[in-house]
Amino acid sequence: MTDYLTDWPGLAVRIALDGRIMHELSPEFAALLKRTPEQLINTSLDNVLTAASRLYYLSAIDIKLRQRQNCEQQTLYLNTAQGCRPFIVSAHPQDNDTALLILMQADQHLALQQQLIQERKYTESLNRELSRREQHLRNERNKQKALLEKLENTNYELLQTEKLAALGQLSAGIAHEINNPVGYIQSNLNSLSHYVEKLLKVLTDNAEGLLKQRLQQENFEFIAADLLDLLQESQQGVAHITSITSALTQFARAPGNVEQCNVHEQINTTLRVLHNEIKNKARIQRDFNGSPLNIACDPAQFNQVMMNLLVNALQAINRFGQITIRTGVVEQFVYIEVADNGEGMSEETRKRALEPFYTTKPEGEGTGLGLALVYNIVRRHLGKLTIDSDVGKGTCIGVWFPLAQECNHGKQLE
Repeated sequence: MTDYLTDWPGLAVRIALDGRIMHELSPEFAALLKRTPEQLINTSLDNVLTAASRLYYLSAIDIKLRQRQNCEQQTLYLNTAQGCRPFIVSAHPQDNDTALLILMQADQHLALQQQLIQERKYTESLNRELSRREQHLRNERNKQKALLEKLENTNYELLQTEKLAALGQLSAGIAHEINNPVGYIQSNLNSLSHYVEKLLKVLTDNAEGLLKQRLQQENFEFIAADLLDLLQESQQGVAHITSITSALTQFARAPGNVEQCNVHEQINTTLRVLHNEIKNKARIQRDFNGSPLNIACDPAQFNQVMMNLLVNALQAINRFGQITIRTGVVEQFVYIEVADNGEGMSEETRKRALEPFYTTKPEGEGTGLGLALVYNIVRRHLGKLTIDSDVGKGTCIGVWFPLAQECNHGKQLE
């Protein structure tokens, strides 16, 4: 007796391509026809197919099997014990010119398809929900990243503010200690200058005999002129010290107080503080507006803006260059431009210049927060910041502040 597919879990039959003789079949296939496997083996499949299905098999399935091609989900009608019923058939060519046919009742196939469709829809729904949650998590992560960057930026600003406050207290104490001796030195020099002028007049008016001869021997005229020049230079030096201590006191005022400030005076204050750094690196050209320009701002923060802009300009200059500071009014806004003839920025650097922690300086030489800090201060004062730069030609950074009378109207530049 020929073996059959005893282990096959469903409806299956192996046939020869010639004559479609059934060589092996599953018990379920035999039970479907109310036959025993022995009664069906070595008989033709044509005996269980309807006439129409036999023709369809020969025209559609047999040709492909002989060409060694699979036939998926073909419909054949079988004469079963319950009558003529449709089956979904998948046929696969085998070795030795045989083929394996796997059958499924059409109603079961339809139910399976519907189940698969439902499962696919459910899977697609799960995928959409997972995608939505993934996007939500991505958005939340981006928000947290932005908040962390903002927090780091804010912490840096607070650190800088604390440094300025500490510097302000220290500078105020130093300036006070310096001003005391400078005050009496200035007073003494004024008195000394007055006394010297009197003594020189007495000597000049009463120079006779041996006194006149001795004065001539000591080159009295040169000594008198040089003495007056030395006193004048000393007085100028004391005045310069007074100017520096005054600028240092103004620059290091504790931040947090908004008041009406003269832009030109604040710029000059910053320049005096940075004089030592500027003198060997750049020539300063002031192109100020002819009239005083007043804005409502925190003087300490405005000085910090100017210091950062000037330090950036100095760092952009390789050897010795020029920094031009321009001021003016457009509509109801005051602008201050700091232009240098340094290296300039590439387009990518210019676009990212205001990003916190972005820097083109070597590691350890810059934090990348200078312009970001400037931008935040200007924005809080309802202003804006502009950058114009070309590689090899220099950079011009402009900051815009509302005029003092406009500061309380909430007007902000776009």
